[in-house]
Formats: sequence, C-alpha cells, structure tokens
Amino acid sequence: MKPLLAPFPPANLVWLGEADSTNEVAARIMATWAVEEVEERLTDTVVVAAAQTAGRGRGPNVWQSPPGGVYATWLGWLASEALTWLPMAAGVALAEAIEAACPMVSVSLKWPNDIVVGGGKLAGILAQSRISGDEAWAIVGFGVNVEVAPSLPTGDPVRPVALRALGYPGTADEAAWRLVDGFLGRLRPALGTPDDTRERWVGRSVHRFGERIRLRLPGEDVVGTFAGFGPEGQLLVATVAGTRTIAAGEIVLPLAGEEV
Repeated sequence: MKPLLAPFPPANLVWLGEADSTNEVAARIMATWAVEEVEERLTDTVVVAAAQTAGRGRGPNVWQSPPGGVYATWLGWLASEALTWLPMAAGVALAEAIEAACPMVSVSLKWPNDIVVGGGKLAGILAQSRISGDEAWAIVGFGVNVEVAPSLPTGDPVRPVALRALGYPGTADEAAWRLVDGFLGRLRPALGTPDDTRERWVGRSVHRFGERIRLRLPGEDVVGTFAGFGPEGQLLVATVAGTRTIAAGEIVLPLAGEEV
C-alpha cells in the first residue's frame, strides 16, 4: 500500500496489515493515552487495516472483513453536545466520500447508518463514545466492500455489494486513501452544520413514508410503518399503540404476514 504522507485535515495515521478491529485498536489507543495522563490532547487519529479478524457491526453483529475492503476508524475529541449529530455526520461524510472517489456510484442511506447502493449494502458505520464532562472522545469506524463482498449465510436478508461490481476499476489500496481522506475532510464540517447535515442525510434516505418496517431493539421488536425522522435523526415508527421515537436500533425486514 502506498503511504499516505499528508492526510487532510492533519491526522495521526496508524496503518496495520491486519487488526482484530480498527474500532478496538482506536479504543486501546485512547485508553492508553488516558492512563498515561498526558497533558497534551490526542489529536485526530485514523486507524486503517487491510483486513480485520473480529470486525464489529451494530450490537452482536459481525462485520466480515476479508482483504479487498477498506476498514478504518477515526478517533477524536468532540464537544459532548456534538455526539447527537455524530451518526448522521458520519453517514453523510462517508456517502459523499464514496461518491467523490467513485463517481459512477449513487449512494443512499438506511437508518441508522448503512451505506446502500441499488438495494445492496456497500458499507457500514459503527460509532462509539465516552463522555468526560462537556467533552467526549468518539470513534467512528467504517467498512467498505471494494474488491469483494462478504458471503453471508443462505436466508440472510442483507444483500452485500462491492464497488468492483458497480464499475470501480481500482484496488482496495487505492480506494482506501481516497475514502479515508474524503471522510476526514468532511466529518468535522458536517458536525459543525447539523441542520444542513440532517437535510443531506434525509435526502439520501431509502425510507418512504408508510412503508412497513420492523425494528430490533434490546429485548423487543417494534413493528409498524415509517413515519419520518425526529429533529436529531431519531427514527419515527407508527405502531398500533402510537408513534415511537427510536434513537438507536436495527431495522430488519418484516416477517411475512405481520400486522402493523
């Protein structure tokens, strides 16, 4: 892989041939920094790996991470109030970075932060944070299928897709630098303009009012119809018991014959 000598905006760069999870590496970096009680604040850092052995998705989900994809995690400090907008900002930043690197691709977003092209899942995002007073350290990891798409078990409702199948002629190595650079250059500006970022996210949404929807939450499934988004990006689901406002969860396909 060609070295990235000057990422923009300036950021520390950690490149690994293989990692358990770039999010876990980023968390360990921050934990070590905190334990050592270094007075100088750790600046924005990005961890990139050619493959992951224990890639993570939302909740218990696993993100298959074979060679041929881009796996990266950004680590930085934010004002605590900015955490509300972090998922939407990350989704918009990655979607726009993909389109800038691959003009032949038109990206949509599935709540909360799946990157979708033509109904197929191209990429996923996982954000985590820890608050310390009025500030928080945050990590945003993303995986993008470039040369290959993962093989999922028969019956899995997710249909993965790779940039190669969509017409991208380059390698994962080439895509990595363009996607990381594009994401870094867009994330903090998106956090600084939350109303505009929300509009850009909603403009890419795959969801349509009144469509049947099933949402998996800890300890329950919510079944209803899509009723829009809240002011801070929450999912609104109309159910027989009224409209639910959901801040975090996983959308899955409704079972045949479910009542909504």
